[in-house]
Amino acid sequence: MQILILKPSSLGDIICALPVAQSIREQCPEAVISWVVKKRFAEIVQRCPTVNGDVIVFDHKKGLRGLPPLIQVIRATGKGSYDAVLDFQGLLRTGLMTWRALAPLKVGSSFAREGSRFAYNTVVPAPAGGHNTHAIEKLLQFLPAIGLEPELRTPIVIKGDSPDELDPRLIGTKPIVIVPNSRGVHKEWPYFPELTAGLVEKLPESVIVWDSHLEWDDPVVSDLSRFVNLTSRTSLLQMVELLRRAKLVIANDSGPLHIAAALGRPTLGLFGPTSPSRFGPYPLDLPRNNVLMATGNDMSNLACATVLDKICEIVAAGDGLRNVA
Repeated sequence: MQILILKPSSLGDIICALPVAQSIREQCPEAVISWVVKKRFAEIVQRCPTVNGDVIVFDHKKGLRGLPPLIQVIRATGKGSYDAVLDFQGLLRTGLMTWRALAPLKVGSSFAREGSRFAYNTVVPAPAGGHNTHAIEKLLQFLPAIGLEPELRTPIVIKGDSPDELDPRLIGTKPIVIVPNSRGVHKEWPYFPELTAGLVEKLPESVIVWDSHLEWDDPVVSDLSRFVNLTSRTSLLQMVELLRRAKLVIANDSGPLHIAAALGRPTLGLFGPTSPSRFGPYPLDLPRNNVLMATGNDMSNLACATVLDKICEIVAAGDGLRNVA
C-alpha cells in the first residue's frame, strides 16, 4: 500500500502524527509511507524509519514569497501514485496537495478548514469528544478509512544525534531532563530553578539536565557537578537523543513533551491554561505518562513541593515505567 501523509507542521503536530504512521506500519508492514513536511521540521521525519517512502520538503514563507515553493510542492505531490492520501493538516494548502495527488482514496477530517474538504472523497468522523479530543485520537480516526484499527501499538523511533560532545557528564547517563520553555509564557511553570535545587538534594544519584531553544541561567544548586545546562546549545536532533535517553522528562505543554511520550519515555507534563485531555502526553492512561494541573489556569498556583514529590514517586517506580506501550 502506497500512502502519502500531509502534515507539514508544527513540531508538536508532526510528533503526534508519527505514532499514527507507526500504527499503519505495524498493521500493514508492506506499506510505503511518504510525507510532506516543512523544511524546518524535515529532519525529524527523515530520521524516523517509520517513514520509508519519499519525504517531500518545502520551504514555506509568508505572503507572496510563499507562493512559488507552495506551487512547487503541490506539483510534486502530483508526480507520485498512491493508494491513499491522508490529509492530517486540513488546511487550504494541504487540500490543494490532496487534490493534485494521484490516488483513488483521499481522506480528510471533519475538522478540516479553509475549504480543504472539497479535495476529499472520504471524510472521517469526529471522535466522541469532538474538538476537546486529544490530537492523536483525532488522527487515529483516519485508520479505519484504510482498513486498519484506530489504535497505537509501540513507541516510535527517531535517530537523533548524540549530545555527549556538549558535556562529558552526559556519557553513559540516564538523566532527568527538564524543558522549561513552551510556545507561550502563559503555559510556562515559573519554579524550575527551585525544582532543580530540590532534585539535586533529594535524588543524589541523578543527573539533572535542562534543554531548551532559549538560554536560561544556571539555577542555584548545592552540587553543580550533577546539573548540566544545555539551553540554547543543542540541535533539534541532539535534543531528541537526550529525550530518548532520559530517565524522566519534565516539561510544560510543548513539543518536547510530545516527543518524549512518542519515544516511550516516562513524562511529567505541567499544565494550567491548556487541557491535558487535548494536549497531554499520549496515551494519557499509561503509567509512564503523568500530568499535574495548576488551579485557576495559573501555572504559578502549582506548588514546587507538589511537583518535587511527584517526580520522586515516578523515579522510585523505576524501569517498570519505560517503554510501556
